Amino acid sequence: MEKLGISCDPNGDKLQERLGSNEVANLFEEEEPSLEEVKEAFEIFDENSDGFIDAKELKKVICTLGFMVVSDVECERMIRVFDDNGDGKIDFNEFVRLVENSLC
Repeated sequence: MEKLGISCDPNGDKLQERLGSNEVANLFEEEEPSLEEVKEAFEIFDENSDGFIDAKELKKVICTLGFMVVSDVECERMIRVFDDNGDGKIDFNEFVRLVENSLC
């Protein structure tokens, strides 16, 4: 990805404060997360607390956690997969479905 000129600005100060080194992984300690654990994970992604995860917030979390370097377009594509109402964002119910599909 870097060879294509796709990079990430990992200077997510607020996100860094909210995430410990293994905090996201620890949110799902059991095989099936509780609703409270899913809510905690959603709140980490929903940095501005507006009740939605947009492409910018998704990109920031992915990059900060070091999973991969992604473009805005790639994040928008990821969101579209679970964006049932087509608003370009993931609400909590859509996030629950995303988590359920990821664990199956």
